[in-house]
Amino acid sequence: MIKNIEQKVIRFIDEKNLINENDRVLIALSGGPDSVFLLYFLNKFKKRFKIELGALHLNHRLRGKEAAEDEKFCAGICKELNIEYFSVKKNVRSFAQKRKISFEEAGRELRYSVLKSTALKNKYNKIATAHNSNDNAESVLLNLIKGTGIKGISGIAVKRDNIIRPVIKLKKDEILNYLEQRKLSFRIDRTNLSNDYERNFLRNEIFPLIKTRLNPSLEDTVFNSSEVFKKISLKIDKEIEPFFNTVKFDSGQNNLTLFPGKLKGLDKGLLGDFIRASVKRNFLTQISFNDVNKIILLFNSETGKKVNLSENLAAAKERDQIIIFKELSKEEFYFNKNISINKPVRLNGRTLYIQPVSKNDVKLSGDRNIEFISGDICGKFNLRAWEEGDSFFPIGFNLPGGRCGSKKISDFLNEQKIPSILKKKQLVLTTRKNIVWVVGLRLDNRFKLTDNTKKIYRLCLK
Repeated sequence: MIKNIEQKVIRFIDEKNLINENDRVLIALSGGPDSVFLLYFLNKFKKRFKIELGALHLNHRLRGKEAAEDEKFCAGICKELNIEYFSVKKNVRSFAQKRKISFEEAGRELRYSVLKSTALKNKYNKIATAHNSNDNAESVLLNLIKGTGIKGISGIAVKRDNIIRPVIKLKKDEILNYLEQRKLSFRIDRTNLSNDYERNFLRNEIFPLIKTRLNPSLEDTVFNSSEVFKKISLKIDKEIEPFFNTVKFDSGQNNLTLFPGKLKGLDKGLLGDFIRASVKRNFLTQISFNDVNKIILLFNSETGKKVNLSENLAAAKERDQIIIFKELSKEEFYFNKNISINKPVRLNGRTLYIQPVSKNDVKLSGDRNIEFISGDICGKFNLRAWEEGDSFFPIGFNLPGGRCGSKKISDFLNEQKIPSILKKKQLVLTTRKNIVWVVGLRLDNRFKLTDNTKKIYRLCLK
């Protein structure tokens, strides 16, 4: 039994070319049965694959003493196997509340972020996660229920960038039997027993019924189907790829613009896939079938029509455009915050930096989210939403005689053809009650660099 399972994983790794000679592989180690299996398996065959191993444990700080014991357990088996071990603590609850996402999604985002940064810092070129065929089946069914399209029901990727999933073809029972036969211990996360989470509900309630009444080999069937869906998805990706250069994503305003007139060459049957993929690429989130339909209906709607989508997104029709954007929270709508030099401030996924630089560091470009200003007359900085009555002296707006003229922010935004639904999101950077920068759009003439400038600041919005 042990040998059969090991050979099954080895064949899968070789077939999918997941591991190459001299790879340095960082394993995501939770302490649960799947990741413990992966750790012991790769360690046993590291000479066969000619690789080096490391392991990272993320403490989510959700389960108090149990989480601390998980961390201690992971450290212990890595010490026993002489595997380089990393441990990181993150407050998943706080992150989820700030981002207004579920604990599951927050944990996933933080986990991959920490894995990628640790791998990069310590020169691991591969990251291995222990997803199994049960996880894949759960993802496929969950995405099918939510209506996420062909990409969603393609299941968990066997390989994505430098992330590999060597045991995704194994069933949970195979992993547990292997660990039992080798008398290898592991930790149990009690939250997996709670049906409060969507995935747990499928795992604990729905799947046993399907396997008992309809298909005892559910995991294998879904895995094989998801492999077929992946091939179909690749063909769709190839068809829609040329049209991605027609969309515009404004990182400063955090919005995505679609131009229906430029999509006439796209097969109508692939329009939904294109919209879904565009949103995923730019907002890193998956929208539902209903969301996609709402957006498609906007193509023939009147200007100004707006629809609410999932994931705190909304979409609106503006002239010949469809704009998809993040809705403002109450905090963001009334945003007003002092900013210190070299202390970045975050807002709705964006970060503003103000940094002192030398004249040699000044490199002007066409990027409107990076500007250089004279700091000679600057005091403390403040970032806020613009208000009615605000005005500034935009660079390039000259009156007769060459003098720079003043302009109301409202008029300036109209001239820039900023859609009405996005105007309320516009931020201004001020100092001493003067507007320095209509963020991402235009500097105030009073703060432009001159030959006599002594202090220079770099403004950057990412």
